[in-house]
Amino acid sequence: MPLSNTSPSPRNSSTGSMGYDVSVLMDSKAVVEKKGFVSTGTLTYVAGELLEIEFPQYDQFMLGEKVKVMIYAKGGIYVFESTVLAKDQGALVVLNPPENRRKFQDKRQDPRVPVREQARVLSLYEHARKVERKFPDPPTVLLDNISMSGIGLLFNIDLPLQTRNQLHLELDLGNRFECRTEIVHLQRTEEGTRCGTRIIELKDDHANWLRSYILRSQIEAYYREKSEKLRKEMLGEEGETEFDIQAEQTEPVKTDRAPQTYLFNDSRYEG
Repeated sequence: MPLSNTSPSPRNSSTGSMGYDVSVLMDSKAVVEKKGFVSTGTLTYVAGELLEIEFPQYDQFMLGEKVKVMIYAKGGIYVFESTVLAKDQGALVVLNPPENRRKFQDKRQDPRVPVREQARVLSLYEHARKVERKFPDPPTVLLDNISMSGIGLLFNIDLPLQTRNQLHLELDLGNRFECRTEIVHLQRTEEGTRCGTRIIELKDDHANWLRSYILRSQIEAYYREKSEKLRKEMLGEEGETEFDIQAEQTEPVKTDRAPQTYLFNDSRYEG
């Protein structure tokens, strides 16, 4: 029977508990530095591994470039090494590394992105019977959403789906890889059975591919929302809501879409 590789929630090592809410960083002064160049701007977005900093000299930085970031917030001064993940008119998106994220509480620490791709079920482990059922001709299921900790699936095939059963899946999100998940909840719908699972086995290199995919998808979703908000402001519309990657989205991620010019689009990226 496969073993779980889950880990405890990150804690602030100095206090033994979570630190400030990550929103304390919003609108803080931020300095971005590389060899021979320093620029100061304002931190305008933070969620999960993404930080957006607005400043006029954004075009002096290259996608994938290593930088040093200093954030002057109410909770203190935060200094860390980072990488430029994306850039758009007047702003950079940089990586918020694990050592800095651990200092804050963040409800979007593990963002979930919508996806409409297929996965193959290689085997199903029935917890009650302690039996692993392997499929010589693996059936396909629809991926509904994905995060670093779990996968949402839509089944329209007849399988013994019960909580605590495990699914050995093969996914193709630009890179093909396998993982094992455990069913945590089920919901019957007109489309079929929606199945929420948590990831319990995933090789380190496959985790890097998945993380890269989620980062790109999160950036795409953020820029779509930012563009739409700007359009509404130009048209004088009101009632915009704060962007949230975990909110319901009408447009799922498409892995075959041509990469956008602002994306650091490297599936081998390990941060």
